[in-house]
Amino acid sequence: MKEINECRPARWFSQKINLLLILVICAVAAYAQVAAPAAAAPTDSEAMQKRIVRARALAAAHNLTAAAFELDAIRNSTTDDAVRDVARIMLMGIHLEQGDYGRAQNLLEETFKARTPQHEGSTRSYFAVAGQTVNGARAHLDRYRAFGFNVAEKDLPPEAVNDLDRLRGLLERLVEQSREIGAGDDKNTDAFALLEDVATLRAVLSRNEEDRARWQGEVAQARQHLTSSGTRMAALNGNIAAVNPTPAMIASKGIGSATTPRSTAESSPAPANNSEAKKESGAVADSAVASAQPGGAQLLNVGSLLEKATQKVSPTYPAFAKSARLTGVVRVELVVDEKGSVTSAQSSSGPDILRQAAIDAARRWRFRPTVSDGKPVRITGFLNFNFTPQ
Repeated sequence: MKEINECRPARWFSQKINLLLILVICAVAAYAQVAAPAAAAPTDSEAMQKRIVRARALAAAHNLTAAAFELDAIRNSTTDDAVRDVARIMLMGIHLEQGDYGRAQNLLEETFKARTPQHEGSTRSYFAVAGQTVNGARAHLDRYRAFGFNVAEKDLPPEAVNDLDRLRGLLERLVEQSREIGAGDDKNTDAFALLEDVATLRAVLSRNEEDRARWQGEVAQARQHLTSSGTRMAALNGNIAAVNPTPAMIASKGIGSATTPRSTAESSPAPANNSEAKKESGAVADSAVASAQPGGAQLLNVGSLLEKATQKVSPTYPAFAKSARLTGVVRVELVVDEKGSVTSAQSSSGPDILRQAAIDAARRWRFRPTVSDGKPVRITGFLNFNFTPQ
């Protein structure tokens, strides 16, 4: 008994010390929370950036359902227009990759109806989402080619026929929207540039020769509007993009500000992941454009256009893409007329969020006329735009 009684004070002391240590730890933790500066807590912007990065990772891992769920949650929980725009653009790409044309069209309609004359950013948002729709549709066609299908074949399996018909319907709705915008403002080059891109892609998806002729006519008309507008734009000196901000700039804040990132055009090859399917897609699109011209003149492919440039315009880095440190090289395939003006521009590789910015800049480049057999000729080539935050 004596031995037991002697142990009690030691055990009680040990328990008391442990209790004291627990109290001290709790007190230090409480003090740290009170004393820590408010700036140490993550801001809403930082939290949203992390969520966007996670959604990108989910999409890259092809967990598309989870990525779409996260992006929808981001759209519904933020008041930042730039974040919403990025989420919309990513969602459009995911919906088209999944072949979910219902959700894709709902998203397109939502953004189209949200345009208001009082809010210029809402129009830019629409064009960014529309541009992503075109990119997503091209990527969808690339998948068919990757699996050995020619979308012009007449004996495609029923599943493919149904899928392509729904894709045609989405593109035709996009044509109607671009026409409506152009009808309200016949000087709106963005509307007619979109119309040209969509009609070119729709011509690739022609059901028959009559259908192809119809959409080639749409391409020619859109180009006629762009040519007349291009004459006015060529008269502007300096950085046109700064004078006339493009609709593909994802964020409506900070456009033309002093925080312009480093984004350059290079003549180096496109990234290694630029698939042969994408090259084929670009070639088919260029063929549709060429055949829409008088006489169906073929295009001369000159490769990199950098050395021929007489006027260069750097793309404006989308604000949220810059803050999220999204980088990459975007290749833009161009068609240039006999006078050196760009008549068609489309991206073939690079991060989706950066593509439209590169396309809008490329359309404003000018080049020395190319002469073949003593005569100026139309040419096709490419520019690579490297987006790297400073």
